[in-house]
Amino acid sequence: MEIYDSRYFIINKTLMTKMGLWPYQHPLKKFLVRTFLVVFIFVSSMPQLYGLKKNFGVHMDKIIEHLALLMYIYGIKLKLVTSILSEKKLKKVYENIMENWQQIKDVHERAILVEYSERGRTLTIGYIMYMTSALLFFIILPITPMVLNVIKPLNESRPWDFIMHGEFPVNDMHAHYGEIYLFDSLACIATVLVFCTVDSMYATCIEHCIGLFAIVKSRLDLSTKFVNRQGALGIKRDDKVYDLIVKTIKLHKKIINFTHILESSYSTSFLILMGMNMLYCSLVSVLLIIKSDALMERIRYGTILLGLLIHLFYISWPGQKIIDLSTGLFEDAYSNEWYETSIRSQNLLKFMRLRCLTPCQLTAGGIYVMNFANFASIIKTSTSYITVFASFT
Repeated sequence: MEIYDSRYFIINKTLMTKMGLWPYQHPLKKFLVRTFLVVFIFVSSMPQLYGLKKNFGVHMDKIIEHLALLMYIYGIKLKLVTSILSEKKLKKVYENIMENWQQIKDVHERAILVEYSERGRTLTIGYIMYMTSALLFFIILPITPMVLNVIKPLNESRPWDFIMHGEFPVNDMHAHYGEIYLFDSLACIATVLVFCTVDSMYATCIEHCIGLFAIVKSRLDLSTKFVNRQGALGIKRDDKVYDLIVKTIKLHKKIINFTHILESSYSTSFLILMGMNMLYCSLVSVLLIIKSDALMERIRYGTILLGLLIHLFYISWPGQKIIDLSTGLFEDAYSNEWYETSIRSQNLLKFMRLRCLTPCQLTAGGIYVMNFANFASIIKTSTSYITVFASFT
């Protein structure tokens, strides 16, 4: 597993080890970390459940707020649990990545793998930085009034706010503000770590898959160049071209199997995520309208909605790239001097082109395709929700 200790994967491996999701770590340690996370995330939902019970039939806006946060917390928990249940499939993905690094020895092809692995590393670092900054904003925003009371005091103290707005069975929550703030902060940190771990590893695996597609494209280009360069060698030339095309098709078939494993590993998680995201968009849109007279609350829920859309874009973008590159191979296999090759080589390329007409794609339970078109439809739906709810106010 040396490749996972390299600069391209070490961040992902470290995160997954810390979250108990790395398949190759010690079973007992993995079990303890997973158990702690699942239990802690469930415990972090208790204040929302208590608040839901306390405000049921009394404060509709608080009920909606508690429902939205419960949906977020349980969505993260399901994301974690589905990753645990998909461990065997994900282990195959990691083994395939390791095998590809071991088997691809050509200097040019190795450079392609390095290039796309660097892209995966960049996506991981960028996503972690974004999630960290969003986390800091979310947990610092509630204590802004407290800071302003010190920096720029008024005749009266500004009201303190809570991070998760949960309810606790105490007489005065403000008397326990420090403990509640620490509990909510830890809950936010735990959920963000799950996001960073699962999503960044997903993006890194996709970039590796895209790198393999780029290698297939390179081999297709090389085979026709090889024909032109070795044209005087006759049968020997054709044998070399044919062998190269066979290697290319075998790699293409391996990539297709790789994407199938990836799709099956994340399909259930994506299905749950998409269903909850649609509901979550609805609830947050309602809260934006209800809290229209409170600036801090509008900022709070506006950034949550924006963050949700950024997250959806992050997981939809790799799916779109898989579709584009898998279908683009049809043109790569056609837009060259394939007619200079032998009949048997042309027949191989013909079948490959036919397969390229069917795109490789990632789906959410086979229902929702991870691409830009569906991402745009979610944005359109969210905008429609806000417009509809605003018309009733």
